[in-house]
Amino acid sequence: MAHTPDPHADLGRFGDLDPEDTDYASVETFVEAWMEDDEASFDWRHLALLAWNLRRSRSVIREELEAYGLKFQGRPNVRRIRTLSSNPHDRWYGPGSSPTHGGSGWEQVTGFAGQEG
Repeated sequence: MAHTPDPHADLGRFGDLDPEDTDYASVETFVEAWMEDDEASFDWRHLALLAWNLRRSRSVIREELEAYGLKFQGRPNVRRIRTLSSNPHDRWYGPGSSPTHGGSGWEQVTGFAGQEG
């Protein structure tokens, strides 16, 4: 059950974990399997799969797992750093852009403000 996932792989909702695995049937079976493998931490994929199978909140399940002594490892922060050789035309879209940015600002000039009626 123990393995190191690739943080760059997009393998779906639970990564490469099997939702039908009996280790995810309850919090207790998960902890037993984890303790047998001498694991001390769990990640977001395990938490998501347990919450899905048990139909409970991730925060409640996380508290239960931490009460057993397991430690939560958050998602890795994959950083894409812009350099001098980066494409200067992908600031507002693409891999170097911020998904929460509102845009470049040209929409205010050429958008509805420039139209009649």
